[in-house]
Amino acid sequence: MKNTWNKRLTSFALMFVLLLSIVVPTVAAADEGAINYLALGDSLAAGMTPTKSIDNGYSDFTAAFLDENKQLGSYSKAFAVPGDKTDDVLEDLTTNEQLRVAVKNSNTITISAGANDLLKDSKLDPDKKIIVLDETKVPGTLLQISKNYTLILKTIKELNPNANVFVMGYYFPFPYVADIQKPKLIELTHTLNKAIEVASIANGASYVSVYEKFGDDSKQFLPNPTDIHPNLEGYKLMSEALLASMVKVKPVAKDIPKGFWAEKELNLLLEAGIYKLDEKGNINPSKAITRAEVAEIIYSIIPTTKSVPTNPGFKDLPESHPSYMAIAKLTEAGIFTRNEKFNPDVPITRIQVAKVVALAFQLKGDASVPKYKDINANYWGTPFINAVSTHKIMMGYSNGAFGLQDNTNRAQFAVILYRVQLLTANQ
Repeated sequence: MKNTWNKRLTSFALMFVLLLSIVVPTVAAADEGAINYLALGDSLAAGMTPTKSIDNGYSDFTAAFLDENKQLGSYSKAFAVPGDKTDDVLEDLTTNEQLRVAVKNSNTITISAGANDLLKDSKLDPDKKIIVLDETKVPGTLLQISKNYTLILKTIKELNPNANVFVMGYYFPFPYVADIQKPKLIELTHTLNKAIEVASIANGASYVSVYEKFGDDSKQFLPNPTDIHPNLEGYKLMSEALLASMVKVKPVAKDIPKGFWAEKELNLLLEAGIYKLDEKGNINPSKAITRAEVAEIIYSIIPTTKSVPTNPGFKDLPESHPSYMAIAKLTEAGIFTRNEKFNPDVPITRIQVAKVVALAFQLKGDASVPKYKDINANYWGTPFINAVSTHKIMMGYSNGAFGLQDNTNRAQFAVILYRVQLLTANQ
């Protein structure tokens, strides 16, 4: 494995010609042009091993690589604390003056936090090989993680507007659990990662995915069946993902002109992988978004139970349809309505978007009826329009209408999602 790691480091060295222009901003630093690296977060940032000792973690391997390539000015993981949750990281950034000074003096910051938020009330049943977890608390915990990350990243930006921040995703930590529970825990890990990714990118940080490097069966990197921490080879994989993220070029859509009204929101969704470029490198902002596409996006970013859903019975939605799972789960949750057909490839209208968004993100309006000339108090969609209007997620046109049956395009939906993220993060 050592030779493999050295070969990987060599390949990264070839890319590091680009690193200074990407990673190192203009900040006041001890060594001009150097990377001053600060690692924050939980036991993974600290480098806890499967035997509960502290050793080289992903941040140490990353710092060592930077040092070997004469890029490292300073490095610290002094503020990485095993067991820290996102609210602990936020509190330290707010109250610990030494940490605040360290943030100001760093130009590259990594954070790993969020798993302890979910795991704080869980425990392993070694006899049954299952994780005992209160699933009813998961949606609220995920929402709180998203809120905390927004505040963490805003605080860092206030302290050091030029710092490059990289937020670490998580690997699958339970390869030894019983097979009957494993699919649910795998999906929970993916949902946690997606919550962290969306909150990170929406607030200007880079998300570092590590899940695929460990895979669903991560036993070779997590040798202790009763501990979730990786061995040194696992930490090297995390460092590899981080280094790759540092030199990664963000995708750029050819058809988003500079100054386009939804430029920021479209680019955020593109970077998060929620929107994809077509074969020509376009994101197609003016193209109508379909009902199936909206279902896929909503399903990917909100927590849902991962049990096999009841077939919703839509005549135009066979189980082989690529969006079947998303549509079936959201219909089961009451976000879409059961009907004879779903019309997956039909553009979604504004009233349909208002309903889906209000239900999916549990938005409530005030008691008043929105003053749009194309609705009234008895209209079935008035509560949903009220909800999205109250929170300024969707507003009417200058002619006084909401535009109930108008199609929603990809740029408009990107802005709607971004506004929802800001709302949930600040509630």
